[in-house]
Amino acid sequence: MRGALNYLGQLRLYSFVDLLLLLAAVGADGTEVVGVSLLWIGFLVHLEWRHRDDGRLRWHWAAWLVPWLLAPLFLMSPWLVLYYALAVAYTYKKRFPAAGAVSPLLNGGLKATYVLLLPTGTPVVTALVFVVMAVRNLLGDVRDAAKDARQGVGTLPVLLGYRRRTPLVYPAGLVATSVLWTLWGNLPLWALAGALVVQASTYRLTPR
Repeated sequence: MRGALNYLGQLRLYSFVDLLLLLAAVGADGTEVVGVSLLWIGFLVHLEWRHRDDGRLRWHWAAWLVPWLLAPLFLMSPWLVLYYALAVAYTYKKRFPAAGAVSPLLNGGLKATYVLLLPTGTPVVTALVFVVMAVRNLLGDVRDAAKDARQGVGTLPVLLGYRRRTPLVYPAGLVATSVLWTLWGNLPLWALAGALVVQASTYRLTPR
């Protein structure tokens, strides 16, 4: 049971429900949601497969390759090439200082590509998602600054001299983006409430 929860925590359901709100806000249909979900799972598993963080069980390489191979069956777009490139580049965040410093931009681009893959993905919407998600990823780096500094990971906060533990800054950003997608897409409040419940109940499952 503990092993299953460890793997489940690595899939970050708290962030996935936020992604579902975003997809609903931009009008994604069921097929597109499945395709983006496969990309999402593949990215997270590939990230964990690369990073091998302490306290997290190891994944087999097929666990990320299979979702990535299946995703084009649901999302036929040349933007997939950009998505895979950004996903792989982000996994080098802990290996190269340059990648760590620009990781919020890589992650923002990754999330913006989800929108580019959809017929409803306009340049304005894509730019908004890029900025918002880059800022939220930066908040994650602020949260992890103490651990990253100990491990020699050159994220932007660490490079700027911030080495404190700030555990609540990322959850606050996560709630803010979920509220933003709900208001922007005129989604029902029960959808936001459900997402917040999932976020509150699953956030601590991810080993940190």
